[in-house]
Formats: sequence, structure tokens, C-alpha cells
Amino acid sequence: MKRIIYYLLLIVGALVLINLFLVPVMEPTMIYLPTRGMGANPRSIGLPYEDVFVTCKDDVKINGWFVENKAADKVILLFHGNGGNISYRLPLISLLYRLPASIFIIDYHGYGKSEGKPAEKNLYLDADAAYNYLIEVKEYQPDQIIVMGSSLGGAVATYLAEKEKVGGLVLLRSFTSARDMAQLTMPLYRRPFIWIRSKFDSLERINKISAPKLIVHSKKDETIPYTMSEALYGKAADPKQLILLEEGSHNDLIVAKRYISALRRIVK
Repeated sequence: MKRIIYYLLLIVGALVLINLFLVPVMEPTMIYLPTRGMGANPRSIGLPYEDVFVTCKDDVKINGWFVENKAADKVILLFHGNGGNISYRLPLISLLYRLPASIFIIDYHGYGKSEGKPAEKNLYLDADAAYNYLIEVKEYQPDQIIVMGSSLGGAVATYLAEKEKVGGLVLLRSFTSARDMAQLTMPLYRRPFIWIRSKFDSLERINKISAPKLIVHSKKDETIPYTMSEALYGKAADPKQLILLEEGSHNDLIVAKRYISALRRIVK
């Protein structure tokens, strides 16, 4: 019996050491999957755009595209997911442009042509710099800015919508928190020992946001369960709307009519 307890303590100790020393080293590679090489740009799909560089508070320059729709009063500040870069998001940019809306999409630290390395605090610096660019350079009023985030970008958008006045918040297949995602993806035997540093705690923030909220998720999402969007919706203050779709994987472009109609209402 003593030998069994001894070996159990050894296993627990090993798991503790792994989480203390290995997880912090591995964490960035598990969360962030940036691509440096750029593909096509908005001009390739017939949209005018500006290739923009803005400087964050840590003096890192990040890259973005400003796609102006002169028929639109609102601008969508778009935060993408954890993989690729802005050049992977042209179908979504095209859809948003036709609402109509202008779009400002940025690459985070370490993505595409942006300098630096991705980390939670750096993604928040990216969001701050992008918002300030729209206010100070493009001269938008806060209520003209709709912040929108997909997957990881939903956590960035939620951070910004809590911190600043915005005209609306749109979350596409996003999650409640980084820890909840880790609990979901880690092997069962390691879950009690998960000590990740990143929080991305949208569930904690969303009830402090007074702007209109649109939360969208597919029931067939294979990466982030739609129940996380249900949890975000349940915690969010009014006004809010939840759209659960019957079809669509995590990376599919959402084109459902009721989703498009809801987007049009929020950018009107």
C-alpha cells in the first residue's frame, strides 16, 4: 500500500513539475499559430483598401487593412482567430463590406507583417492601437465602431468592448476563457493540474458591456462547443442576441440569412 501511495505521489509530483516548467514554455505554440507569408489582398476581390501600420504602446508596429465603404456609416473592427493572418479572411471581409460596412482588420503581434511576438497582453495592446487609429486618424465616433471577433479574436473583441465605448460587439464561435478551453482539450488526467498563464476570460468581462451584443455559433463546431456561446449569452447584459446555427464547422464562412440580417441591424 505504501508503495502505491509513493508511486501516486511521484506521478502527481511529475505532473506538477510539467505544468510549472513545460506548459509556460509550450503555451504560446499551443495558442498562437501565426503565418508570416501574405496571400491575396482586398484589391484581388475588387475592394479598395489601405495597407496600414500602427504603433502599439510597446513601440511594436502592427499591420492592418482599412477597407472603406463610402456607403457605410459604421466600421467593423475585426479580430481574427489564432491561425494564419489577415490575408486568410478575405471572404469574411467581402461579406461585411456588402452589409454595407467599412472594415479595419489587424494582424496581432507576430502575425503577417506585424512585428513582435503574440501574447495575451500584446493582443490587447493591438486592440487598443487599432481602436485609437479609428478614433484619432479616421475620426470615427465610438458608437460608429462595431468590434467583431472570431474564435480567439472574440476574446480580444470582448476585452476592447469592456474597456472602451463601442457601438456593438459581435462574437463568432468564441469561447468563455482560455482555461475552459484548456480543460476541454487537455487529457483528463492532466486537467486538475492545468496552470496556463493566459486568461482571455470573456465570461468575466461580458456582463460589464452595455453595447448591443450578437453571439453566433454552429452546433456542429468541432473546435469550440456552442455551449460556450450559450454561457456567454447567459452572462451578458441586455441588449443581446444569440444565434445558434444547425450547420457549419469552426472555420466555415457563416452565410445564414438570419445572421446576415442581424449583422445589418447592428451596423445600421
